[in-house]
Amino acid sequence: MTLRPLADVSPADWFIDDNASSMLRANVGPSGYESYVRVLHSPMGPDDDRYEGHLEEHLLRALCEVLADHTTTPDDCYFGLWDGYGELYGGDSALFLTAFSGPTRWPGRIFGKEKPPPPPPPAFPPFVLDGPKVSFFHDYLLFGGPLTDAGDWGAASYGHSIRRDINSPNLMWPADHAWFVTTTIENTWTAVGGTAALIDDLLAEPRLEVVRTRYDEGALR
Repeated sequence: MTLRPLADVSPADWFIDDNASSMLRANVGPSGYESYVRVLHSPMGPDDDRYEGHLEEHLLRALCEVLADHTTTPDDCYFGLWDGYGELYGGDSALFLTAFSGPTRWPGRIFGKEKPPPPPPPAFPPFVLDGPKVSFFHDYLLFGGPLTDAGDWGAASYGHSIRRDINSPNLMWPADHAWFVTTTIENTWTAVGGTAALIDDLLAEPRLEVVRTRYDEGALR
């Protein structure tokens, strides 16, 4: 299954007016949870920095498995996707991603000029890309669905059966508000706020690199 795009963004109203500073909300999410941690992203190579703004699929799955045990609504969750990823809109902004993919193209005649490939289509229909957005420091498209579908955006392929990979959710929370997950576009870690029991389970999860943090440290990137 895939997540469903939502035209009603009111499920985000509960944290939009949080009194914490904009920098804290952007990096760590809403205030008021018992405990917070940073889930570190994967390194890009043996000696490289970690991925910015993206929790790799195996880490996202491990995180969601722990989160599922700490909400009464695992089948009713919300997922925010930053609307500024250029590949979402297709066209020239995504053409470079498919320039060397797909079937071999041959010129129409021996000295003819090769016809350029059509630009990739948008990831989502116009009513999604141009629809209401969650404004929480950045603007986000809002999707809904079960926690097990996190990251399955249902995006159109690039064409020629080339799968469209889109970043992990930038915002994520269940309908019961038991926890909140924030992955900003610049940070090399994902923030999680929740109960002390959730944080203890995350710290004990061997598949994740997790560092305990205070909410007010969220302004220190």
